[in-house]
Amino acid sequence: AGRILALFHKLLKDYQPEYEPQQGSYHAARSISASLKHVPNALAQVDPGGAEQHKDEIGRLVTLIRTSYNDAAMRVDEMGLADWPMQIAHSDWHPGNMLFRGSRVVAVIDYDAARIQQRVIDIANGALQFSILGGGDDPAQWPDYIDVSRFKRFLRGYDSVPECVLSRAELRTISWLMTEALISETVIPIATTGSFAKMDGVGFLNMVERKVKWLQQHADDLVK
Repeated sequence: AGRILALFHKLLKDYQPEYEPQQGSYHAARSISASLKHVPNALAQVDPGGAEQHKDEIGRLVTLIRTSYNDAAMRVDEMGLADWPMQIAHSDWHPGNMLFRGSRVVAVIDYDAARIQQRVIDIANGALQFSILGGGDDPAQWPDYIDVSRFKRFLRGYDSVPECVLSRAELRTISWLMTEALISETVIPIATTGSFAKMDGVGFLNMVERKVKWLQQHADDLVK
């Protein structure tokens, strides 16, 4: 999957569309702050009694997640993201958007999120999607850590394509962009529906808090 993403980026590196492509991504997105404001009300609509009972916990979670998102975005900006080249990216690189024959990717689908951005934003989201570990319908059972072996193999697959090797500067941003991607993917649906798929919203936010803290604590290890 990492290798195919690199081929995708390589093919589109110099592509000049005749239209004005969309920009923006999960990085430093204003919509995240707006969505976080709606989370308490969305949770209350689903479970009024539970939301009132866990009011302080929900407030703490929203504050921590907002702080973690803003901190990660600031770190990425300080590393120079805005000065890096932009190109067409897939923007939704996860296993559900690929067709496999055995371990081989034979097709990539779902291009409605394609837009122009720095390639590392696409790469970091892919690294998260292919290394995150779940644990069934109870988010409390999900581990804090990612699968580091999958993480490494995804990025090594990307680096295996000539002319697509990641720079050291790009590598330093990946764990922080993964934090932003994780929070973005969680907050928007919970703010809209009060839950994540069929899972309890408060429980899911608690799980995200654990994973975010793990990514923060192991950022340097992941770079290495």
